[in-house]
Amino acid sequence: MKPALVVSLSATKFQALALREDLARNLALLKEMGFEGVELAVRNPSEIEFKKLNALLEENQLSVPALGTGQAFVEEGLSLTSTEPEVRHKARERLVLHLELSAKLKAMVIIGLIRGVPKKEDKEIALKLLAEELSWLCDKAKRVGSPGFVLEPLNRYETSIINNLKEAMALIRQLSADNLGILADSFHMNIEEKNIFESILSAGNFIRHIHLADSNRLAPGQGHFDFDQLFSALKKIRYNAWVSGEYIPEPDPEQSVRLFAEFLKKRKLLTRTKSASARHCRKETI
Repeated sequence: MKPALVVSLSATKFQALALREDLARNLALLKEMGFEGVELAVRNPSEIEFKKLNALLEENQLSVPALGTGQAFVEEGLSLTSTEPEVRHKARERLVLHLELSAKLKAMVIIGLIRGVPKKEDKEIALKLLAEELSWLCDKAKRVGSPGFVLEPLNRYETSIINNLKEAMALIRQLSADNLGILADSFHMNIEEKNIFESILSAGNFIRHIHLADSNRLAPGQGHFDFDQLFSALKKIRYNAWVSGEYIPEPDPEQSVRLFAEFLKKRKLLTRTKSASARHCRKETI
């Protein structure tokens, strides 16, 4: 498994982000700590200078496993399940921009909060809208050369649709999309899964990305989540992709990163040294 951390390119109301805004400084910190990847939380890809971003990634020897999209909902209200067609259209078009960026970075695109927060009584309609939008977007991903999407089950207090791994698998099977997988988040699983170990075994190869946070949504190791059980299950399904920290940065951002790094080192998941070979990054222009 390869270690990464979620970093936001801009200021945001979303709290569970350790680092934000000063990208050059933040990526340098990740390199110093020995991380191999950075998961970028991107509100609007059209505002990114790709050459500058790519240069920073190369300089700090970091890969980008995934792109977060939730800020488009948190900051702008864009939603794939909005009852307003214009809002759904804007959400779709924004995700096309994420797909185009992901094609350059070879990163997956996350479907988290951008799916929307429909009322419980509108759940059936919302699931139908989500399926329609994801079907179109998965096809679009293939056309632009993107690795595709990962759908993140979120707990019931954040949205009424796709709260657990079983529901995510059902939607993926319904769409028969081979470029749509699951992002399993330890914080949300701790709330929604009856048995995390068994749920992960059941999901198996559907799982293509992992978010790590403790039971209190602080850095792993600062709460009471059973990470031994989680990693045992991931080992059982032979998961060897990315584990990315997404948590509330207490006591402060830099210290929280160091706490996460220590957690990873104890599990022998953070082993890269400063002399590691440079990252091979595609040199493309926008």
